[in-house]
Amino acid sequence: MKRIIKSTDILKFAIVLIVILNLPLALEVGYRLYYKNRISHNVYFSETDVSGFNKNNFVDLINNKTKNFKTLTVYVESLPYEINLSEINYSVDGEQSWKNAALLKKYSSPGSGFISFTNYFKKVDAQPALTYTQQLLNNEVDKIISLVSTPAVFENLSLEDDQIVDIPGTDGYELDRVLLRQEVHNSLLKFSLKTPNLNLKHISANINSTEKSRLIFQANSLINKKMTIELNGVQSEINDQELISTLNDRPSVTRENVERIAQRITKTYDRETKNSVFVFSSGKVTEFAPSEEGVAVDKTLLINKIIEKRNLLANSNKLEISLDLPYTKTNPEITTGDINNLGIKEKIGHGESTFRGSASTRIHNIKLASSEFDGFLIAPGETFSFNKILGDVSKVTGYQQAYIIKDGQTVLGDGGGVCQVSTTMFRAALDAGLPIIERRSHSYRVSYYEQNSPPGLDATVFDPTTDMKFKNDTENYILIQAIFNSANSKLTFDFYGTSDGRVTTITKPVIKDVTPPPEDAYLDDPTLKTGVVKQIDYKAWGAKVYFNYKVERGGSVIFEKIFYSNYLPWQAKFLRGTAPA
Repeated sequence: MKRIIKSTDILKFAIVLIVILNLPLALEVGYRLYYKNRISHNVYFSETDVSGFNKNNFVDLINNKTKNFKTLTVYVESLPYEINLSEINYSVDGEQSWKNAALLKKYSSPGSGFISFTNYFKKVDAQPALTYTQQLLNNEVDKIISLVSTPAVFENLSLEDDQIVDIPGTDGYELDRVLLRQEVHNSLLKFSLKTPNLNLKHISANINSTEKSRLIFQANSLINKKMTIELNGVQSEINDQELISTLNDRPSVTRENVERIAQRITKTYDRETKNSVFVFSSGKVTEFAPSEEGVAVDKTLLINKIIEKRNLLANSNKLEISLDLPYTKTNPEITTGDINNLGIKEKIGHGESTFRGSASTRIHNIKLASSEFDGFLIAPGETFSFNKILGDVSKVTGYQQAYIIKDGQTVLGDGGGVCQVSTTMFRAALDAGLPIIERRSHSYRVSYYEQNSPPGLDATVFDPTTDMKFKNDTENYILIQAIFNSANSKLTFDFYGTSDGRVTTITKPVIKDVTPPPEDAYLDDPTLKTGVVKQIDYKAWGAKVYFNYKVERGGSVIFEKIFYSNYLPWQAKFLRGTAPA
């Protein structure tokens, strides 16, 4: 029987065909509608499937993950080391994290359903919007590295009584700083309470036999030889012992010996350009010291030249070789007599400190160091470096021994008291509303800096590792005037320039986590007679201190910064005599 196709059948077929052809579009439209205010399918956040989460669900998840996330444990060779997350200012922005996850939509444009659903089953990770202070994390990383690493003591050659002596080394172990930072960051992203176990890298301290034979031969070739340098009538030399020491440098690890020599040579010849120096008095600027041309030694090029000349000397019969010093000359910006249009009109900053109870040697050093800054001019846009202006602090430059903080101890050293000067300068720069580029607090609270000030307003210096720097971001020169008052045990720095209307606000320092000093320590000293006790270090309470520094002009904030100080609890130490009375 012949089947008759009815018009209704054709219509039904057409409807089915239309539905089939538009199914991908229909599915995508449905997908879009369902996930409009939700996180897309197969999206993970910190290893948790958050598919279909709305904003409230997602924020609750973050709160649950972070409420007990206070410390991160770093494992090194299976041993734990903790990082307190509050110490690095760690936080997670829930709003931004939601946006990061919600934007991971698995479709493109209408009609692309087939393309979209090829990605439907792919797992994607949404990143939390976390923040922390990079420098503070670096500090924590450095602490861990200092605890777990053992520096290698490299095998080296030494010249003793005109003979080359081979001194064996001791192997070392170090932790990869970059890897540690990365693992900490990854753990923070995952809200993990611990990092994967990290292993230390072994550092071989000894030299292979072939290389050792070559170095010994070269060392013997340098005995009784020297390198000479001369510039502007000033002579210096590098003797055979120093030259042989450079053979112990391992370019891939350290160049400390040649760098030490280059540093000594650089200090000998480097001379800062000296502008004409002025004193502000009775509304006038008067000249009292002439300008001087500067000399800047290229230290990197000097290192290369020392190595090059050393090799030439070792391969020749000469006992002496000269080295041409690589340097550039710099001309003063302000020459003698150029005292006009400097913009020095009024006092714009003031800082002071007192030093009652200081030893006579310390007072001498404070007076000497502060005089180096009296009358100094800071050009517009110039960054002021305390160490750079102060120069060498040693017996040679007139400084006497007084107590300083060095290597975790309070010891006698040349220039004790210089930090009184840097602290006072720091306070003047704050009062003037200048941006502080570099400042570090002392290891422990020093009583001198709290005689007329709360804690947290000190600034330590130690050349070349620790400096105090600030920038003259005004449009005029700034003149520094130092006032040393021995009768009142007071040091003052006044800054003169032209006010641009800026106003400085310094909040009262906040003191927290106060900790008592450890118990007194007594060390037996056979050089002292029995019954004699001598104090060599003084106790101090530990604390964490911070204050806010804000500078405004015309109602707008120019810049704002928080200064932190972490003072360790300090132990009093005594030497106890054991020698017969």
